[in-house]
Amino acid sequence: MNGARNLFETLVLASGNRGKYAEFLALLPRGVTGKLLFAPDVACVPEVEETGETYAMNAILKARAWALISGLPSLADDSGLEAEALGWRPGVRSARAVEGSDADRNRWLLSQMEGQENRRARFVAVVALSAPSSEGELLWTLAAEGVCEGRLAEREAGTGGFGYDPLFIPDGYDVSFAELPLTVKNQISHRAKALQNLFAQNWIP
Repeated sequence: MNGARNLFETLVLASGNRGKYAEFLALLPRGVTGKLLFAPDVACVPEVEETGETYAMNAILKARAWALISGLPSLADDSGLEAEALGWRPGVRSARAVEGSDADRNRWLLSQMEGQENRRARFVAVVALSAPSSEGELLWTLAAEGVCEGRLAEREAGTGGFGYDPLFIPDGYDVSFAELPLTVKNQISHRAKALQNLFAQNWIP
């Protein structure tokens, strides 16, 4: 960030997931913003439909939409789990792999992986940041990707995190994301790396 401080007085996180909001509060680099707002607390509008075919497309869709809705710089992400044995699925459809809860999707993933010797997997995230002008038009949008390599466990473990965290064991560790202390997860996660890459870019808003 070229030594910049307080880049934004306020940012909106374009997500309806409170677990993700709590994670972003912990992950945002110091000096980026004085206040991170949770989108549903800003405006009561339907969630932005994720029609993109890539993480970047979906993250940018959400960041741009919320920048226009709120009139504030908006941060959004799209992320997914990719299993090598499944042809890198569920990928961009991770949150919509099956209807239901996180637990339902974890059970689905375990059923898909049954009998698979290759447990290699990775979490991928793209974070997008979009800013509006005072006239209500978009000024610019930036995006960056982060990847965390690992493997899938044969059963769920841990109560922390959300999504597929209880099944994902990052490289270099013997426990799942859901079992790792937050201080550790927040250093190595795909979302942490995406944010680091975003704000390490040579740009000044």
